Amino acid sequence: MIIEKVDPNREAFSDYQLTGSILTVAGIAVDLEAEQGDQEKVISITKCGITGNVMRGMMACCKYLADIIIPPRKYDLVEVTDEPAAPPKGKPKDEEAVTHTESVPLALDLDSVVLRTWPVEASGETNLEGV
Repeated sequence: MIIEKVDPNREAFSDYQLTGSILTVAGIAVDLEAEQGDQEKVISITKCGITGNVMRGMMACCKYLADIIIPPRKYDLVEVTDEPAAPPKGKPKDEEAVTHTESVPLALDLDSVVLRTWPVEASGETNLEGV
């Protein structure tokens, strides 16, 4: 996973943990494989300035904690052979096997996922203790 700190000179950033394909940021868990699609996906993790709740998504009163950027799914072309149905007993086989290609999705490359983090403020306004 690629970690980008918006202000690398700051010290306090949200806690995160990657377990398999589950990325947890400030207590919000995201299944990276389940979220991956055919287009890049950006998931924002924010903290509400009014309630102090950490959530997924953005509202006007929120401050960014992190963006999770999931690259688009990649595919591999695989040759597949379709065998014809077996003919009834005693009848000759009149169809041949047909080969075609199918797009098979590849597993998510976790090294290509980007976690972009914003510093949290020391004033307690965005303190994540207990999260």
